[in-house]
Amino acid sequence: MEIWKRMLFFITPLFFLVSCSNDEQVVENKISLFQEKNIYEIMQPAKTNVSRGLILSNINNILDVTEIEQGLMELSVNHFSTNKFYMQEGQYLDENIISQWLDRKSKEGFGLNPSIKDSTGDVVKDQKNNPRILSHVLEHNFINKENGKLDGISLAISLNEFYDFRVTDDKGLVHTGQVKVDSNDDNVNDVENYGKEISEVIIKNIRNNNKIPNVPIYLTLYQESNINGILPGIFLAETFIPEGDRIDKWTDIDIKNYTFPSDSLYSLDKGTYDKLLIFKEDIQKFFGHLNPKISGKLRYQNGELIDLKLDVNVPLINDPELIGLLQLTGDKLNTVLVDYLPIPITITFTDLNQNVGIIIWDPIKKQLYARPI
Repeated sequence: MEIWKRMLFFITPLFFLVSCSNDEQVVENKISLFQEKNIYEIMQPAKTNVSRGLILSNINNILDVTEIEQGLMELSVNHFSTNKFYMQEGQYLDENIISQWLDRKSKEGFGLNPSIKDSTGDVVKDQKNNPRILSHVLEHNFINKENGKLDGISLAISLNEFYDFRVTDDKGLVHTGQVKVDSNDDNVNDVENYGKEISEVIIKNIRNNNKIPNVPIYLTLYQESNINGILPGIFLAETFIPEGDRIDKWTDIDIKNYTFPSDSLYSLDKGTYDKLLIFKEDIQKFFGHLNPKISGKLRYQNGELIDLKLDVNVPLINDPELIGLLQLTGDKLNTVLVDYLPIPITITFTDLNQNVGIIIWDPIKKQLYARPI
């Protein structure tokens, strides 16, 4: 819970809203493993990723960029302890290596994306019939705190669910389009299967590169969302290779994101949806003159809600109104949600896309803090 301790350390409470009884016991199995673990200290002096900037050009949705970077760190803690290792941005997979992997397969090259098979002569049809699947490879390094040596590498293989292309025909005309990579209704994720296939090649390439130390590798597959998606993609599977170049076993990852309000959340978890709806309507009732817009993002792991983030948008709110809104929201959070959801909850208040306030519920300390920003 160091991440929460640090957050609460930097957030001086404007007013203390609630402190639940110490006799109550937190339901530990509903708290994300991510939240129970410390965050990594960054190896100093900090170094930038050797493929810096490439991720932004390879991954189209900024939500995916954030999700894959943060998610890889969170998943890595199960293999590289935050007590024993510093984290460092990737120092071995440079732009040249990654770009070669992103090429289409050929007899001469190292490309891992599907080649153009049975070309039709129509560049648009060829792209749609042979979508690129591999989008990016993100690398994190883990440095032993005692000796300062590299002792582990984590990789996230980012894969397209939708392939967005831009091609030029022989007349110089530019064509753009999008195609869903897995268009079959056979309950088989072709994207995931392809990711597992090319992961074998990536590990072999890394082990054969004498510039990269032979250390344990944690590897996960990430499937990106649509370019205009309002939620990030999902991690599909993970594996750990302590030595050698063979992947012996894959483990499924069941982490999914939902928005509130949405039909998908209602179908998945009606109880939580109804609680959030009550919370939303209470806020809107008492501050109707501000016309607050309330939305949320929820994360589920193995079917259990593990994290909740809400946004309260209140255009042109003044300082006294903000104080009153923080007080009311804290009270409603305590009476409506806290007992029902023993998980970390963060509520941000925005005015014309600018953060003006924040509330944080810490289920371990059972404390609620709020302050304007």
